[in-house]
Parts: sequence; C-alpha cells; structure tokens
Amino acid sequence: MNGWNSMPEPGPMRGRGCGPLSPMPRVSMRLDLPAPLTVAVASGLAMLPFVAYPAIDEAVAGLFFDGKGWMGGPASEMLRFALWRFSALVLFVALVLWLVALFRKRPACNGSARAWGLIVLTYALGPGLMADTLLKRFWGRARPADVADFGGASHFTPPWLPTDQCLSNCSFVSGEVSGATATAIALIVILGLWRDRLSPLAYRAIAAFALALPLVSALQRMSSGRHFLSDAIFAALFTLLIASLLRVVLFGRKNPVT
Repeated sequence: MNGWNSMPEPGPMRGRGCGPLSPMPRVSMRLDLPAPLTVAVASGLAMLPFVAYPAIDEAVAGLFFDGKGWMGGPASEMLRFALWRFSALVLFVALVLWLVALFRKRPACNGSARAWGLIVLTYALGPGLMADTLLKRFWGRARPADVADFGGASHFTPPWLPTDQCLSNCSFVSGEVSGATATAIALIVILGLWRDRLSPLAYRAIAAFALALPLVSALQRMSSGRHFLSDAIFAALFTLLIASLLRVVLFGRKNPVT
C-alpha cells in the first residue's frame, strides 16, 4: 500500500554500525512513497481553495504580522540555519554513499546505488531545479514582507498566477520547505533500508522527526514574512511529486525493492 502511513513495522535490531566497507548483504527494502498520480491530484485539489479564495494567503500571513513587524526573530533564524545545515548533511552523506555504491557495484550502508541516487536526485531536481532555479526565479511572486498590506510596495498575487512583482529569489515556492521535504523523504528511504536494524522506538522517533521537518520549516518561513502558506504547501507537494516520479523511474512500482 502506498502513502506515508503505510511504512512497515520495524523488525528486531540486527547488526551494528554503518560504513562504506561494512560487510552488509544486499537486502530488499520497502519504499513507501505515494504514487505520482496521487500526488498530482492532491496538488490540483490543494490549489482549489487558493483559486476560490485567494485572500487565504494574506489572512494566514496576517497571523504572524502585528502591524509593526513579523514574529520571526534571531531564534527563528537559528532554527532556519539548523534545518538547512541538517539537510545539507543528509545530502552530503547520501552523495558519498551513492558514489561508493556506484564504484563498488554493491550496496553501501545497506543501500543500493539506486536508493542513494533517489535521495540525491530528489534534492537536485526538487529544491535545486524546481524551486530555486525555475519557480523562484521566473514566477515573480512577491514575498509577504514585500506586499503593500504588510508594509511593502508590491502587489499581492495568487500562487497560480505568474507575475512581475519580484525579479529574483521570489516567494513561490519555498526553497527551504522544498529542502526540508527532500530531507524528510531521504529519512523515509533510510528507514526503509534500516528497518531491521532499528529498535521500534528509534524507528518511530525518526519517522516522526522526518514528517515534522516540512511543517517546522513552513512555520519558520511564514512567521518571518518570507513565504505565504501556499508557497510552503506547493513546495512540499511538488518535491514529493518529483520523488514519487523518481521512485517509479528507478525502481518501477514493485515493493519491496532492491
């Protein structure tokens, strides 16, 4: 069964440690990402409220604005950089293990080259290409802090409308939320690889942490006046769509995979 809620129950802990030279046998793993069509339909449905009631974005943004400034402060920025550095660390580890598995032609840390490649490509095509290179550069949506209703000089525009209210590094979509979603997906993949080597408590704790990452990132960006609610929602959905497409391309539709 597909979906975030269909993650397998962890088995008993077996073995210790992880390293590129660890003598781990090639094992199957569950890779429970939603089907691409499911994510595409969810994205379309998620857009409908913003089409019918564009003011939702401004109303939610207003919850974080007191007329003088935004709720986000130094602690919020520290959280932002902590999330960014953690995402960068996960990407770096996945990249190293991907290269090790490719050159050795056998699994590294219990994961095949395709498994680690799925993580790396999700980062590259999600926050790297989709968010930062394409949408944020060309969609032209002004950030909340730059909109007239919140003390700026730009016009508010809905998420579904390309516009000219921002020239670069714009609001739609959130690069940080896209990166946090890619990190959550990476952790879900790693849980699939290591489900038999983690205690039930550790398994559930990591799963909960993974699922919380996009939400925490979204709240941080919205409270700082840097993104609207829709910027966060579609950053997460579009990144998940990319990962689900990569899963089909790299592994097909079978589950478990090897």
